[in-house]
Amino acid sequence: MAIPESQLEPWSHQGATTTAKTTYESIQSALSASTSPIRHKDYDVYLQGSYRNSTNIRGDSDVDVVVQLNSTWQRDLSALSASEKANYHLSYPDATYVWNNFRTDMLNALRAYYGPSSVSEGNKSIKLDGGSSRLPADIVVCLQRRQYEYFRNTQDQSYVEGIVFYTRRDNRRVVNFPKVHYQNGVTKITS
Repeated sequence: MAIPESQLEPWSHQGATTTAKTTYESIQSALSASTSPIRHKDYDVYLQGSYRNSTNIRGDSDVDVVVQLNSTWQRDLSALSASEKANYHLSYPDATYVWNNFRTDMLNALRAYYGPSSVSEGNKSIKLDGGSSRLPADIVVCLQRRQYEYFRNTQDQSYVEGIVFYTRRDNRRVVNFPKVHYQNGVTKITS
């Protein structure tokens, strides 16, 4: 079945990139506000999905934003030797500020900035309602995940960076590599 020309026309135009940028900047402001419990944490905020890939179309419903804590990470040491694992554990003690703490602090920061009625909890993300100058957003709260290739010491190590978070309903662990996927897509397009 052919897609009608009337449907192809709107699909061929990129959606509201300015509003997406405003939404992204607004979330960054909320997290760095003086009332934010995470303002002094080491985290990254970045777009994900159609807005990051510049494939969004008019009528896209929300902006996907990742907030990734970097000072605490989850590790995959399966590729390391026994001595490398021992060196790792000597270098990095277990964290005390974990994903649940970060997610709670994120909720508090967003609710303090936007008001409690504008922020709700989804299964995989925090939902932010749209406002006069911003689109609705799905905010994925995650930890950095490190899939180690080798570890000799803190100055001589190699890992692939990913993310990890947990679903709210069944506490299922979700691992993904959004930065790697994005870079692979960019490399594929430019080659």
